[in-house]
Parts: sequence; structure tokens; C-alpha cells
Amino acid sequence: MFNLKLSDISKERGNYIVNASNTILNLGSGVSGILKRMCPELQNVMWEWLNRNGFLKPGEIAVTPYPCEEFEYAMHAAVMDYRNEAEKINPDYERIEKICKNIAKFLGDKKTKVITPLLGTGVGGLVKAKVYKIMKKHFEKLNAEIILVVHKKEDYDKLILI
Repeated sequence: MFNLKLSDISKERGNYIVNASNTILNLGSGVSGILKRMCPELQNVMWEWLNRNGFLKPGEIAVTPYPCEEFEYAMHAAVMDYRNEAEKINPDYERIEKICKNIAKFLGDKKTKVITPLLGTGVGGLVKAKVYKIMKKHFEKLNAEIILVVHKKEDYDKLILI
């Protein structure tokens, strides 16, 4: 199930939150910045994961516990590539496609609630309608309840028509 919702992502609750993150798992701006303010302890959890597993590649995801009350887990999606050898920092639609495939594979048949932003459309600069179509294609047939949260009414009004 895939639903679009006009809301403030910091007010949402679920089993998972998708963090539009980076390959070095550093909380920064956008949704990552919101999560840093909501749950400062999350950064330490992410660094622990990084110390055990190493940097992500663009398009990969890392799932960690979410150490605060809003969610049980965080899915950190490597939208931005901040590794030193990065050829291209900003995402493209192929990277978003890969992230969505990885999230769908991880979720499998789970019946769970996932809160996600539009991946790559903030700092990454991708077109919201194109990303929405990619996410919808991969998530609408899952058993999980995927809530795509947008915070601007004009974005919601445009996307709801797609």
C-alpha cells in the first residue's frame, strides 16, 4: 500500500523512517537534519553501523535501530555520495530506482508502516514528479504501508494527480 500525505515528517510515527542520507552515514540537512534534531542519539547508532560495515555505495540502504520513541528502525538510503572517490555526489533517477528496489527487497512481505520523504528532491535537486513515479512503481504493491510525506501543499496538489 502506497499513500501520499501532506504533513510534517517530524510529526509522523511508524515502524520505519526512511532517511534520505549519504554514503558516509552523516546526519546533515533535509530529513537527516530533522532526524538529528528529533533524535540526536541516532548519529551514534549510524556511526556504529558504519564502523562494523563500512561506507555505503550509492543506492544502498543501511537499516539501524532508531533509538528514540517515534520509530523502531531507520532505513538510511545512500542518496548522496560523500565518499572521497565519488565521481558524482548528487543523485540521478537510476540511484533512486536502486534505493527503491533495495527498500522493497528488504521489506519483502512484511506488514509494517514506513514513513518516507521524496528521495533526492531536496539537496539532490531531482524533479519531484519523476521521483514520485519511481517510488510509487516500487512501493504500491507491497504489503507494507508506505506513507510518502510531503510538507508543501503545492507539491501535494500536483503529486496527488499523478
